[in-house]
Amino acid sequence: MIESNNFHFIRFLAASLVIVGHVYPLNGRPDVIEQWSLGLFPSGHIAVCIFFVISGYCVLQSRLNSKSTYAYTMKRALRIFPGLFVALLFTAFVIGPLATSYSLSDYFSAGQTYRFFDNIKLYPNTHGTLPGVFVQNTHNAANGSLWTLAYEFTMYIFVIVAVFLFRNRWRWFLIGFVAFFVIYCALFEVIQGDRIIPLIRLNLFHLIDFGIYFVLGMLFYLYQDQIGLHWWGAVAAFGAWMIMYLIADAGYLPLSAIMWIRYFSISYLVMYFAFIKGPLNRFGDWGDYSYGIYIYAYPIQQIIISFFGNEMPSYQQVLLAFAVVLPLAWFSWNYVEKPALKYKSYFR
Repeated sequence: MIESNNFHFIRFLAASLVIVGHVYPLNGRPDVIEQWSLGLFPSGHIAVCIFFVISGYCVLQSRLNSKSTYAYTMKRALRIFPGLFVALLFTAFVIGPLATSYSLSDYFSAGQTYRFFDNIKLYPNTHGTLPGVFVQNTHNAANGSLWTLAYEFTMYIFVIVAVFLFRNRWRWFLIGFVAFFVIYCALFEVIQGDRIIPLIRLNLFHLIDFGIYFVLGMLFYLYQDQIGLHWWGAVAAFGAWMIMYLIADAGYLPLSAIMWIRYFSISYLVMYFAFIKGPLNRFGDWGDYSYGIYIYAYPIQQIIISFFGNEMPSYQQVLLAFAVVLPLAWFSWNYVEKPALKYKSYFR
């Protein structure tokens, strides 16, 4: 079993890429990477896919190393909710008053201010806006990053079901995934769109899309001794992905075929770079700032646009946002997330 890895470093890079990915839509500018990828891969989406591959590996490991479903669930809850709650407090009671067009008395007396905390449920009824906040911006969401947390938590539940059904029978899990993936590709055009799953209010296509990356991470954990990680494998994975662009663009296959091969190419590339041995294996010794970057970046980028307008060049916005977000992520890790994770020992 592979022990040392660069997961902390790759998550840090992915979280940083989220800042880059948000700068385009928040300013109403075209996403350069999305244009290069024929509109198939927004830069922010790249980061989320990377997160889900790593999460699939680590979360399955967490469940199999937990003595019970209850212990596993509590450990997952400690990883998400304390940091999220403090981020909601910061957004509602620091960012909101600074950016609102309301008077402070009207802002703090508005019910919408407190309904924003509906986001702590992960499956909120609200759309995540605050009264009078960012109304002049291209988008008025107070924290538009939080929507993916519901998909992440849903996959945590999926792991519970998968372990219950397939523990010691993982070959059937693999067979089931292959069958599902074939059906998914065949029905791809039908599944795409804005179909919302009742009760949990998640987009069906997003759930399947993120879920495939997550499951591929799970499969790597299960079959890591059989999957070779080689430089030529990484080159082949990337090459197959790029060649698919040529084939699909020439009309021999639908453009969606690029996405089908991309699932496997990205998953392999993430795992290849994750397990390269070197000094980055110890990157996590400094702390895990990726979650903090992810949950604080959006409101910080929004308030930068609110104060400076969207005339500031993209690279300057990214650098300024990162300079503000990184100390917040440091605080979140050292004074919220890390202290909360100490309670994991109660559920071993």
